[in-house]
Amino acid sequence: MKKVKLSVLGVVALVMPAYAEEQTSQLEEITVTAIRSEMDPFHAPAAINIIEGDTVRQQGKMNVNFSDMLQGIPGLVATSRENYAQDINLSTRGSRTSVRGVRIYVDGIPATMPDGQGVTTHIDVNSVGRVEVLKGPFSSLYGNSSAGTILVQTEQGKNPPGIEVNSSGGNNRTWHYGLKVQGGGDGEWIPDYVLSVNRFTTAGERNHSAARKNQLNMKLNWTTPQEGSLALTLNHSDIKAQDPGALSYTQWKQNRKQVASTIEQFNARKDVQQTQLGVSYRQPLDDYNLININAYVGERRLEQYLPIPRITQIRNRGHAGGVIDFTRHYAGIDAYWQHYFNQDIHTIVGFAFDYMQDKRKGYENFRGVQNGVKGRLRRDEKNQIYTIDPYIQLNWQFLPDWLLTGGLRYSSTRFKSEDFYVSNGDDSGRKRDHQLLPSIGLSWQASSQTTVYASYSKGFETGTFLEMSYRPDGVAGLNFDLEPLTSHNYEIGIKQIFGEGLLTAALYRSDTKDDIISAGTFDGRATYRNGGRTRRQGAEIAWQGDIWQSLQGTLSYTFVDARFRDSVGTMIRSGNRIAGVAKHNAYASLAWNDPRGWRIGADWRYSSKIFVNNINSQYAPSYSDIGIYAGYLKPLGNWEIDTHIRVNNLFDKDYATVVINDANGRFYEPARKRNITAGMKIRYRF
Repeated sequence: MKKVKLSVLGVVALVMPAYAEEQTSQLEEITVTAIRSEMDPFHAPAAINIIEGDTVRQQGKMNVNFSDMLQGIPGLVATSRENYAQDINLSTRGSRTSVRGVRIYVDGIPATMPDGQGVTTHIDVNSVGRVEVLKGPFSSLYGNSSAGTILVQTEQGKNPPGIEVNSSGGNNRTWHYGLKVQGGGDGEWIPDYVLSVNRFTTAGERNHSAARKNQLNMKLNWTTPQEGSLALTLNHSDIKAQDPGALSYTQWKQNRKQVASTIEQFNARKDVQQTQLGVSYRQPLDDYNLININAYVGERRLEQYLPIPRITQIRNRGHAGGVIDFTRHYAGIDAYWQHYFNQDIHTIVGFAFDYMQDKRKGYENFRGVQNGVKGRLRRDEKNQIYTIDPYIQLNWQFLPDWLLTGGLRYSSTRFKSEDFYVSNGDDSGRKRDHQLLPSIGLSWQASSQTTVYASYSKGFETGTFLEMSYRPDGVAGLNFDLEPLTSHNYEIGIKQIFGEGLLTAALYRSDTKDDIISAGTFDGRATYRNGGRTRRQGAEIAWQGDIWQSLQGTLSYTFVDARFRDSVGTMIRSGNRIAGVAKHNAYASLAWNDPRGWRIGADWRYSSKIFVNNINSQYAPSYSDIGIYAGYLKPLGNWEIDTHIRVNNLFDKDYATVVINDANGRFYEPARKRNITAGMKIRYRF
């Protein structure tokens, strides 16, 4: 067995490594550095999964979609929409799809804004070193919109230095090119360094679905003379993508490549540029005290053309137009002090501040007789939001086999909007939401091979500025009547060494009040309201480990029962299933990997049917997707040549991802049919 130390707000849990050594042999310790203190995950009262970047990259995928890195994790569903004008669908234990309700951090920089909006398109999959996925009650320790937490770390530079170039291609003129340079520095002035540059292009499988993405990711690490560490990260992405939109069920079955007529008429598309800089400093003061500081700044520019018909914009003088144009600036700091009273008890006291400002404008998507161009100004406002969150945590091993972990966070979120386009009324306003978020967990290590645990927390999720932008009653002004969702979260679980791997199982339940749901579309704009009480409950089980020699396997299954507990309006009945959540998800993989030769593998993914709206009138059918891959690594002195080939959707299944609660009944985005990716990586070590 490998013993692992994790640091995820000091509340870390379940890792699923392979266990190749006998239990009586010397334990190999792996230290994982994330945002908070270190803890033995086998004894912790929560659940986390760890994904190694190199492991995913060996599977022959294109290394573009972040969802590729999140497969096989029980309780988490991540799917690419094959639409690069939109982000992936991401859900933990029945949380809302899209990138909502899950907090994401990349090298300590939040990819989730203070109001809960999240993005993953800027994550450079080609240089990811490790991903930690925290589920269950302890996610609430990250504050607003934390039904789950995902921590992404860029790989660490190491000696000997090296340079790597890679290229891969596939169907629909899809290409990916990458360059990566890394090294371990000199231990004094020259830092450990990683520089990754990537370009991705595709013509797309559907009509009007071409995309191009350029990325740069750099990370520098210095070690201070007092055994501390200083890290600097820089990330830039530039995306241009056509938006093919979704289809109705009839359209999907008639011609899966088609798009709605307004898509091409108004040239629906999105251009995004994002740049961010982060600094992390971690310094032991003595044997009992440590400080950790993360600070960041960033900018995101977006211009998006929506396929909203002219008449919809003309007939309503309060309409914001069919072009979204905003510049976002964001910044923040998270600092904490960690104190060890002794080897059995320590505390963390910290403070987090996050700020976001959007200068948002809206324009008509036509001018004269020409469509798909920027026309008259219809919206001009400045949106600001900031959070101030003090927190405290206690870890106490009060008996040799018992661990108590508790935390308390006061999350305060302030919204402010200034309207500069007042010819249709002044939509300015402000709002404050706040909540005290406790969490507690208890674990018992029943034996060297078994740990059982239980945990509870209160969660909190505000509406985003996007969800507050329009009132469902059609009245001008922001929807500040939208109340935050609050939840009570419970989990019990077991971790058991089984064979040459780790078996994990958990039962969970989340009861929510004031769930945020779709209120339909008013004049082409999505609106939201509170949806009463809901309940998400289920079970998950997984095993990962060595089967025989270099053959590894993974099995996972998730059951989620997500339902409304109150009737909402005249259409949503108590007992209806929450849209976008599959009741059953399963995953299995087999992989043979000779580190200096051949590797082959296969993976299987299953999803049961998914209701596409909360009234449960339509659903996306269940599906299975099988992928196979092979690769060969050839060392030649200081050189390595690594080739690979992969077939996705081996049996050419026709299935779709979903857009939930679409007012036009276009719920289905067809997934890619059978497709092949092949490529080569050349690495030189100096």
